[in-house]
Amino acid sequence: MNKSLSPTLSQDRIATLDILRGFAIFGILIVNMMWFNSPLPSLISDNSIWTSPADQATKFMITFLFEGKFYVLFSMLFGYGFWLFLNKPNPEGKSILRLYAMRLFILLLFGIAHVLLLWPGDILIFYALLGFVLMLFRKVKDRTLIVWAIILIMVPVALIGLGVLVTLIPEAQMAMEQAMVEQDRIFNNMINKALIVYREGTFGEMMMMRLREYSLVVNGFLFFHVNILAMFLIGQYAARKGYLKNIPEHLPLFRKLCLWGFIIGIPAALFGAYATVFHDIYGANPVALLALFLGSFGSPALSLAYVSGIILLIHNGYLARLKVWLAAVGRMALTNYLLHSIIASFLFYGYGFGWYGQMPPWLGLIPVFVIFGLQIPFSIYWLKHFRFGPFEWLWRSLTYLKWQPMKRLTIDD
Repeated sequence: MNKSLSPTLSQDRIATLDILRGFAIFGILIVNMMWFNSPLPSLISDNSIWTSPADQATKFMITFLFEGKFYVLFSMLFGYGFWLFLNKPNPEGKSILRLYAMRLFILLLFGIAHVLLLWPGDILIFYALLGFVLMLFRKVKDRTLIVWAIILIMVPVALIGLGVLVTLIPEAQMAMEQAMVEQDRIFNNMINKALIVYREGTFGEMMMMRLREYSLVVNGFLFFHVNILAMFLIGQYAARKGYLKNIPEHLPLFRKLCLWGFIIGIPAALFGAYATVFHDIYGANPVALLALFLGSFGSPALSLAYVSGIILLIHNGYLARLKVWLAAVGRMALTNYLLHSIIASFLFYGYGFGWYGQMPPWLGLIPVFVIFGLQIPFSIYWLKHFRFGPFEWLWRSLTYLKWQPMKRLTIDD
């Protein structure tokens, strides 16, 4: 196979990318565990099924430290990887864009299967579709990337702000209140039905329920997922500058990002957690607007602080064992991400243990550490014998339209 159009070999990988992917997978699992175990309408409205003090404290902690930070990190890494892929050596002049488009199309199929068979909280569909949009930015100037990222970040804030202004009109406010009452009725019906279907329903009924819940995810695109493209652009910018390829040269930048990321991110995240737990942040109100505005910049800031902190610790000789563990998990990021849903489906759905809606958020932290703790040795063992994770192998094989060699022949394979 032509090396220029073949998967990246071990010796060509940027180790820090894999470490950060592994870190992101851990944070995503912490956030998603409650979503695996709860009807989606109960998590995107003021109709929570988890209201005990222990639940509220756990939700506050997860929202403060994790929610909105790790999908941001993973999205930045996706954008970084996009730029690396487009700049792979290609001496034969074959279309790397066509190959990347095929890669996105296969990812889209993975996402569709994920929603239908496992979980309506899938992110892969948005990654694939927004990846096609990202291709339009491959030749724009660096400054243009940042300007567009800021514009996209502000879209949800502008929409909520418009909603707040509309509430100043009495007739509009009355109409919105009536709409919210109707939405609450629909959401409560969906919550009650989901609790029954996922515990006792047939697989076909579960599939239809997942599609119904996923429609809510799609409807919230401009409020939640448009930021993914913004993070793609920031990641592409970082790749152009080579921030992770030559870390010693950029240490002063990482120190600044760590310091200012925490200074900006911590207060913003604290307010966001407070608003999420104690206020209605899903309506057009000033608290929701402020929380969204602060989170739009605070979450990326805190994500960059996490990234910079890890990079600085590793550079100074710390986390020697942990970085090996995280790198192994990160090299199999797609496999480990999908394994989360596969395992959770057996924990919570009726064809498994049937614990859906019965494991409170504080108790849900236990399977998080068990699952991730098992994924570390699994990933290390697998990569000692194979070049790719199982789903990575399938993804690459379908992308290149040729079965990739799976068995590792040498240490550099």
